[in-house]
Amino acid sequence: MGIIANITGLLIVSSMLSTACPQEMFITNKMQSESKIKIVDKSITKNLNYLKLDINMPQLVGENDEKRINLINNVINQDILPRAEESEKTAKEYFGEKGQETPRFPYEIYSRYTTSEDNNQILSLYNDYYEFLGGAHGMTTRTSYTIDKKKEALLTLKELFSEGYNYSDIINKEIENQIKENPENYFDSGNVFKGISENQSFYIRDDNLVIYYQLYDIAPYVFGIPEFKIPLKLFDKDFVYYKNWDSGSKK
Repeated sequence: MGIIANITGLLIVSSMLSTACPQEMFITNKMQSESKIKIVDKSITKNLNYLKLDINMPQLVGENDEKRINLINNVINQDILPRAEESEKTAKEYFGEKGQETPRFPYEIYSRYTTSEDNNQILSLYNDYYEFLGGAHGMTTRTSYTIDKKKEALLTLKELFSEGYNYSDIINKEIENQIKENPENYFDSGNVFKGISENQSFYIRDDNLVIYYQLYDIAPYVFGIPEFKIPLKLFDKDFVYYKNWDSGSKK
């Protein structure tokens, strides 16, 4: 299946992945705004007979509070690197020792990020991490990060809205309506959806709040990662970035 996404890094990368592989840094040209926060890419690659590893990680660079930026980068790193390390360790144990059988299909790790929004208030991006460790097919895990540029802090879904605002009702109704358009694409004809969670995954793109679920969460693998676009205009001024909102998305 097609894997989308992208990733980057400036912080400490684990010795297993960083010492033995070529790394490359460059300033990304993806939708940069006039903000002081920029994204740099960090590439980690390995091409072994039992493992193909190709990671491109996002890391942020700012000119104000380095500690805050590092906290965000640490979150991104922890979402990606430990998984890659563990998979590499597993592959080496099975196939890496001298005399061990070479797999017919090498294990694969492929990770990319996508910048979905970059304006003067918010930077939003998501990362798709794909692993093939044998079996019928690989698995993709998506993680996302939406950052308040002024505060240089990661935002939760709740923090996008006015205090006390019942944003979940609007989101749930929109998702339910979208599921009803093709209920056969979801488990239990869509009845599996019981509403968004407190720590719901999301990102922002094209003046939409995008709610998404992992593979197999609410739909069969064949339908990919389920996404639901909720127009930001539905929240009106209760979307705290409503004033002077100007989408920087190009996609």
